Amino acid sequence: MLIMTNLQRWLFYATLFAVPYLAIVLGTVQTALTSKYLLHIQLLPLLLLILFGIYSVWTVLYRTFTFNDCPEAAKELQEEILEARKDLIAKGFKFRD
Repeated sequence: MLIMTNLQRWLFYATLFAVPYLAIVLGTVQTALTSKYLLHIQLLPLLLLILFGIYSVWTVLYRTFTFNDCPEAAKELQEEILEARKDLIAKGFKFRD
């Protein structure tokens, strides 16, 4: 079984895109479609970069606005902080509150 890391997977995808792209742009492959749409093909990486940026911004905003608050966990954490402070004070630590 072949296990790929995320880096290896993305490099594989980039290679799958880059090889035919470079073959068309550098003129190794010539067809009627490539000569007709050469400008579109040349701008494809820029378009993909813009789409990736839009997707990234959308994902960050969506996850920020749908972030769940956990009041029970916050209360539990505050209690643990108070317990730790009491323990430190008992051991001689002085806080500057």
